[in-house]
Amino acid sequence: MMQRLIRTIFPALLAACLCPLTLHAQVTIDQCMEMARENYPQVKQLGLIEEAARYDIASVAKSWLPHFTVSGKASYQSDVVEMPFDIPGFSFNLPHDQYSLVGEISQTIWDGGTSGSQKRVTESGADVQKEQVEVSLYALNERVEKIFLGILLIDGQLEQNDILEKSLERNAGQVRACMENGTAYRSDLEMIEVSMLDCEQQRDELLKDREAYVSMLERLTGAGLAGQEFIMPDETVLMQIPEEVTRPELRLYDAQILQQEAMVRQLDSKISPKFSLSLQGGVGRPGLNILKNSFQPYWTAGVKMSWDIGALYTRKDEKRKLDAQMRKIESDRETFLLNTGLDATQMQASIDKTRALLEKDRKIIALRESIRSSGEEQYRSGVITMTDLMSRIDDEYNAKVAESIHKIQLIMAVYDLKNCMGY
Repeated sequence: MMQRLIRTIFPALLAACLCPLTLHAQVTIDQCMEMARENYPQVKQLGLIEEAARYDIASVAKSWLPHFTVSGKASYQSDVVEMPFDIPGFSFNLPHDQYSLVGEISQTIWDGGTSGSQKRVTESGADVQKEQVEVSLYALNERVEKIFLGILLIDGQLEQNDILEKSLERNAGQVRACMENGTAYRSDLEMIEVSMLDCEQQRDELLKDREAYVSMLERLTGAGLAGQEFIMPDETVLMQIPEEVTRPELRLYDAQILQQEAMVRQLDSKISPKFSLSLQGGVGRPGLNILKNSFQPYWTAGVKMSWDIGALYTRKDEKRKLDAQMRKIESDRETFLLNTGLDATQMQASIDKTRALLEKDRKIIALRESIRSSGEEQYRSGVITMTDLMSRIDDEYNAKVAESIHKIQLIMAVYDLKNCMGY
C-alpha cells in the first residue's frame, strides 16, 4: 500500500518541483529589460529623490507652526531723557544702563501663498529629477536588446552549425560505403573531415562568444543566466509597434514645463503682503512704563504685516527669463519629435527591407536544399566530384545562416523602432 502511494504521489511532487525550474530556465527579452532596470544602481535615485522631496515639503509645512524667539539686550547709554523742570515730590531718573529679556510667539495667518508655491516648486523639481533618471534607465533597453539578440543570433548559428555537422557526418558515412565498394577516394573522405573540423572550430568560437554575451547580460540583470534558454520574441510582439511617440523624454519636457509654471506662480507670492499674530512677553529696566526706574514685567499682543516690495524691481526680468526657458523647452520637444520621426522612418524602411530579404531567403534555401540533395545523388553516381558536392553543401549552409541573420536583424529592427517610439 505504501509503495503504491509513493508511486502515485512522487511523480506529481517531482513534476511540481521541476515545473518552476523549467519556467525559470526560459528567459525573454522583456524579462531581461525589467531585471536590468531593477538591478541598475541609478534606479535607487528614484526613492532618494522622493525621500528628499518629502523632507523639503515637510520643512515648508512647518512654516505654519508657531515660532518662538527669545532675545536679550544689555546697553549703556551716554544720555537719557531728563525732565526740563522739577516737580515737587516726584523724581524722574532714568538709568544709563538698561536691560531687557523678551520672548515672542508669532503665528502666520497669511503668507501670501509662499508656502504653497514653494511646495509646488519642490514637487515639480522632484518630478524633473525622477524623469531625468527614467530617461537614463530607458537607455538600458537598447543595451539589453543588443546583447540578448546577439545571443539569439549565436544560437541560430549554432543550430545551423549542428545541421551542417550532421549533414557532413551523413555524407562521410556514404563516402566510407563508396570506398568499400571502390567507387570513392580517400581524399573525398578527408575533404569532408576537414570541413567537419572547420565546423567544430566554428562551434567552439560561437560558444565562447555566447559565453561572453551571457556574462555581460548577467552583469546588467544581476541574475544567473548560464544554462538558461533565451526565447525568441513572439511574432505578435513584432507586429505591436507604437503609432505615437511615448518616450520618457516627453514626460521630462512636461515636468520641466510644470516646474517653470510653478516658479512663475512663486514670483507672485514674493510680492504679496504677509500677516501674522504676535504675542510678546518680557522683563526689562525700564519696562513699558519708563517712569519707573526698576525691572518690570510686560507683554504686548497684536497683528503684524510685512510687505517686501523690493521683489517688484526684478519681477519683470525674472518672468521674462522663465518665459524664455519655457520656449526653449518647447523647442527642444519639437526637435526631439522631429528627430524621432526621422529615425522611425528609417527604421521602418529597414524592417520592410529585411522582411523582403527573408521572403527571398526561404526560396533560396528551398532551391539550395534541392541542389544539394541532387548533388548527393550525382556524387554517388559519379557525375560530380566531392569538391562540387562540398560547394553545394556550403552554399546551402550559407543560405540558412543568412536567413538566421536576417531573422535576428528583423527582430533587432523592430525592437529598435519600439525603443525609438517608446514601449
